[in-house]
Amino acid sequence: MVISFDSKHNVRTWFYENLTTAGIYILSRDILNLIKEPGVLDFETQVMLPSIKEGGVYAYRSSEYVKDCGTPERYAQVNQDIENGIVEAKSLAHKQKCIFLDRDGTLNVFGDFVTKAEKLELMPDAGESVKLINKSGYLAIVITNQPVVARGETTFDELHRIHNKLEDLLGKEGAYLDDLYFCPHHPARGFEGEIPELKIVCDCRKPKIGLLLRAQSRYNIDLSASWFIGDTRQDVQTGINAGCRTILLTCGDPRPSKVYANAEPNYICSSLKEAISKILAEK
Repeated sequence: MVISFDSKHNVRTWFYENLTTAGIYILSRDILNLIKEPGVLDFETQVMLPSIKEGGVYAYRSSEYVKDCGTPERYAQVNQDIENGIVEAKSLAHKQKCIFLDRDGTLNVFGDFVTKAEKLELMPDAGESVKLINKSGYLAIVITNQPVVARGETTFDELHRIHNKLEDLLGKEGAYLDDLYFCPHHPARGFEGEIPELKIVCDCRKPKIGLLLRAQSRYNIDLSASWFIGDTRQDVQTGINAGCRTILLTCGDPRPSKVYANAEPNYICSSLKEAISKILAEK
């Protein structure tokens, strides 16, 4: 259910998820009651906003091909994408390939645990790298462990704000994530202020692959045709466990081998951009 809608014309002073309304709308006949007289209709203000207030708007987040082709230039691009098979390939009726990305040390600068949105800073090449994924046939999905929630160092609301900032900063560079999955759990107890119900052994904390399986189910992903990129060998082990190919980055965690030291990646790269370029250069 859509609970709020912010006009693209508004100046935003907060971090927000990089989503927009697009595609095909299915309307109830009751919508006609909103039209008082014939004339030009502003869909946003006269249909969308009143319907949201009444709790009658539902949406579906899609990674499929949705583009406005209402100008000659856009029509030409869409037509070319149809001829090249891109539109068909993006349909979730077909198996998708994905580049799974770690967060800390991969997309944002590695340092102390990010417990507030103000502490998150993008890696210099993050926007350009994700943009390369967006232009390819791969999905871009983040898989991240965030035990700071279980330890009581941040809240779910603040973590949501942190991830909104991540999407906001990427969006300003013309890049976007298809989705983001996080594990809030931590198995070890004894932290001051910890959340007891989150101090569990779960199936989603990397290197377990519960989050990847959720993404696989949601987006019909072929894990054997996908990659996992991260700055630790724990990320590498996660990819191996899921049947993905893997790349270890040397630009993040200064101790990438502190756990799962025997996990061997397919490649070792000095930056995310180098890693993406290597993937896209393969046949």
